[in-house]
Amino acid sequence: MTVLKSAGVSAVLLLALAAPGAAQQPSCPNPQSPRNLDPAAVPSVYDQTSRQSIVEWLPPATSVQYRARPDCAPQTLQLCGQHYHAPIENTQGCQGEPKEPGKAGGEVKPGDRVEIHTVYASRVHPFSGCDPVTLDCCEAGPFVVLAYSAIVMAGGPAEPIVPPTGRPLAEWSGSTTNADRYPGECKPPAQWSFRLGCDFKVSEAQLKPLKHPDPARGLQPCNRLSRDLTRVVP
Repeated sequence: MTVLKSAGVSAVLLLALAAPGAAQQPSCPNPQSPRNLDPAAVPSVYDQTSRQSIVEWLPPATSVQYRARPDCAPQTLQLCGQHYHAPIENTQGCQGEPKEPGKAGGEVKPGDRVEIHTVYASRVHPFSGCDPVTLDCCEAGPFVVLAYSAIVMAGGPAEPIVPPTGRPLAEWSGSTTNADRYPGECKPPAQWSFRLGCDFKVSEAQLKPLKHPDPARGLQPCNRLSRDLTRVVP
């Protein structure tokens, strides 16, 4: 082990490690989430543009058709859970996004921005024996997350939350999220299809069955990100 004799060098290194985002975390077996999806970022955060999505579905979105690759036959995945995060996890440049994503949030109120995740799996545990507000019902991959962010509106109808259709989308290979259980945690793989847009709404009544917001995981450093972030356009 090399010992640094210069106190100045040691101090600089310690500051670099302490600065948010300065130090890269250990790499993982699979890419991690969340990430910045801002279409206006310069330089662009996207690796490619496509007109073909990895998923096809229709409301009420109880299942999706997932293609691992464009030339693969579609695989049917079933709804296995839905939850939301406050603050949001994936950033896209919307007003009201936290400056430091990943900080713990409390109960939400009208005007807050939340991020809603609807999760699908190839094998699903019966909802009578697990909690669909967690990932406990999602038994076997591949796992696909349909995600979007929305502004909370007061009151409203108690209708099920259905992910918004349409494009543009951001899609990538990543991981499950939620707050890390320990520093540098590597989470299991998941495929993401995120509906870009800042004007979606969700009512307090719609969020109530989801019990409470999950804590948010911070944006992952570049050495943990996939190289397939795709902007899916009309």
